Amino acid sequence: MAIDMVIDPDKLHFETPSRGYLRGSKLFGSAFVLIFVSMMVWGGMILSNPDTLPIKQVRIEGDFTRLSPVDLQLLVTDKVRGGFFNLDVDAVRLALLDEPWVSEVIVKRIWPDALRVIVIEQVPVVRWGDSGLLNLVGEYFSPEVETIPNDLPLLSGPEGSELNLLNMFNLMQEQVQLIGFNIASLFLDDRRAWSLHFTNGIKVTLGRRDFEERFNRVLTLIPTTTSGRIDQIESIDMRYTNGFSILWKK
Repeated sequence: MAIDMVIDPDKLHFETPSRGYLRGSKLFGSAFVLIFVSMMVWGGMILSNPDTLPIKQVRIEGDFTRLSPVDLQLLVTDKVRGGFFNLDVDAVRLALLDEPWVSEVIVKRIWPDALRVIVIEQVPVVRWGDSGLLNLVGEYFSPEVETIPNDLPLLSGPEGSELNLLNMFNLMQEQVQLIGFNIASLFLDDRRAWSLHFTNGIKVTLGRRDFEERFNRVLTLIPTTTSGRIDQIESIDMRYTNGFSILWKK
């Protein structure tokens, strides 16, 4: 069943809000926005105040051989400026990275008033030149000379050749250890000529050309031709097309 309804437009009546009501609503909305903004500004001022939740604890973590946790903590404490929310963690991190023996730094805030600092120490594998070191990935760093360990192998070469020499040293070291030797130093001069010293004092000159072939000849020469006379050798020169020369100790 359908019902049709007929409405007389002249009898329709709609109530509209009064102007006073509309004005009151607008004033309430404006007041609410003003209060909200004021609270945001006030909150920002509170959080930006260095006295709000000041850092009270600094915890240094890491496995240290040459770094002092006490010195690191003093360095971090000296760089702590501000409270928990506005502390510049990048400034703390960069200050620690200025230390030559520091490889990487991670700084974390710990609620509500602590700072956790994880420090990764450099691991030197070889000396580089007169006053530097290379880490595991061939990165150069230069700490105080008195802190450089003298028992590490010595590498030297043109600037920018650090990683190449380290890789070559590791490869050559593995091979000479098979015949009971160890490399004390490896050099690449500006003319791209190679030379090395073994830990027993023997110097080997390889030159610029046919480097790998000459080095392989050394590996064959030592356990055969010079067997039993190693202690009498001062140097070996491999810069010959079909041979070599040996300088014997006097």
